[in-house]
Amino acid sequence: MEEQGSKTIAAFDSLFTTNKIQMLKILLPRLLPRQQGGFAIYIKLLELQYAFSFLRLHPGMQLFGDVRQLSADFFQEDSEDTLSLLDDLIPFSGPQEQAKIQNMKNMLANFKRMKEMMSMIQMMQELFPEGAGGDGNPFDLFSGMSGMPDMAAMADMAALFRASETEQQEAAPQQENAAP
Repeated sequence: MEEQGSKTIAAFDSLFTTNKIQMLKILLPRLLPRQQGGFAIYIKLLELQYAFSFLRLHPGMQLFGDVRQLSADFFQEDSEDTLSLLDDLIPFSGPQEQAKIQNMKNMLANFKRMKEMMSMIQMMQELFPEGAGGDGNPFDLFSGMSGMPDMAAMADMAALFRASETEQQEAAPQQENAAP
């Protein structure tokens, strides 16, 4: 994981540098300590200048290989790309950020399990429509399972999610009618 992030950083650094700049970086530690700060700034300015000229000559060019681009649905899909991105960010994050990233990964894994469970329940309802009972909510089958607290909690969460969706659907026509 950390190796992939380091490779990406190295690829970025090598893309926006020249051999001359690399030689200056090799000379930097051999200078007197009082000269190193100014020389380091000079090197960074050269890199910035080179980056500007490179991007001016190659507008719109994809800088890196076959990597899935970020988009609005990047974190909504069941995607290994999303987990890979989060894994690549962890080594460069502080403890609080790492905890947040881990929470995101756990949330994505829970949503994936929930989707799988929903599709299995829908399949069961199609096979045994008379056994569903209730108002047709597939999680009604699991809500009373006290021996399986995870299933009961998932059922409660799904019921809350479903109620929220129903409220939004009911509010949408009312808002359209209220518009002048």
